[in-house]
Amino acid sequence: MKKIITTLLMVSCLLTAAYAAETDEYPWAKEAVDYCVEHEILHGMEDGSLALGETITREQTAKLLVSTFLPDSVNEENTVTEFADIWQTRWSAPYIAVYQNYMKKKELVFNPQEEITREEFCAGLVMVSGLTEGNIRNRTILEENFSDADEVDKDYQRLLCIAVERGYMLGSEQKLNPKEKLTRVEACSLIYRVIQAKDGERLSLGVTPSETQMIGEPQVRIEQAKKWAEENNASENFVLAADFYWQYGELTGIRPEILYAQSAKETAFGRYGGRVLPEQNNFAGIKTKTATGDETYDHETFATQEDGVRGHFNHMSAYLGLEPIGEPHERYFSVSKMTWAGTIKTLEDLGGRWCPDLYYGYSILHHFITPMMETEV
Repeated sequence: MKKIITTLLMVSCLLTAAYAAETDEYPWAKEAVDYCVEHEILHGMEDGSLALGETITREQTAKLLVSTFLPDSVNEENTVTEFADIWQTRWSAPYIAVYQNYMKKKELVFNPQEEITREEFCAGLVMVSGLTEGNIRNRTILEENFSDADEVDKDYQRLLCIAVERGYMLGSEQKLNPKEKLTRVEACSLIYRVIQAKDGERLSLGVTPSETQMIGEPQVRIEQAKKWAEENNASENFVLAADFYWQYGELTGIRPEILYAQSAKETAFGRYGGRVLPEQNNFAGIKTKTATGDETYDHETFATQEDGVRGHFNHMSAYLGLEPIGEPHERYFSVSKMTWAGTIKTLEDLGGRWCPDLYYGYSILHHFITPMMETEV
């Protein structure tokens, strides 16, 4: 017995050493692979290797995702699927029986041994992890960040937007490579990022890091801002609101061009067009304290244009840890009680706080503030 135990320990050590050698080839994914091995999400191959560089099939994907996020849904006796090429006796049938309910695109056959693409895997990952297309925040995030966004299958676009805005899916050199076949090491990395996010961890993003300080002297003149707004077909009210933005910027110390740019993003340069109405004077899409959805009544209404701008600055003050000016709206108090309230220092920090889109601050910086700063008067 002692000899058997010693032999097993030796084999275990050899496998651990082999795994370590493999993960050394992928230092960027070591933590993810270690997690997946430790939690039996990823298993070794028959030869004892992890085969991290090999691609994975569609049936392996079904097992991988279902085992990770829906383990209690697997029933070995439930092997009925919608696909003509999946026999009930096939080893993957119990997993495909569950996974088929989370597939965006379905055909008559499943093609179980076909290698899966990055876009299909990520679409399935988003849905199996508990999100739907209704969770999308930024519908243009792919084209904002990746040069090959037009290559994404239209059926997967919304789900990939969610994967990107939440930091699950990263690109490389401004490319998403949606049609590339997914490797086992990439699968580990994607799954691990979702698990991290569910545990409340802040994820890094596939963009060049920047830190745009929220507090400081304005770097854009008010005349510049107004001309920029006019060149973008802004409403007359939005152009006039610039006066109040620079006024409250001076009173609070918050850079006015940042909030003015944020308002442009939130209200389509004062043209609105969504659930928030112009007469609500809500320049930042601020919700009410009791909001339960995204209807018009779920958003704050301010009496005047100045009250709306003041409300915007007060709302941001809760994020930055500043005292409000005058009597703040009720939502201010809700935000000020958040565990992270008062910790926000940069525009980029707003991602995942102001809204679920982790790229939120970067979008405002690159698509609104930078063009505003480059406007010539």
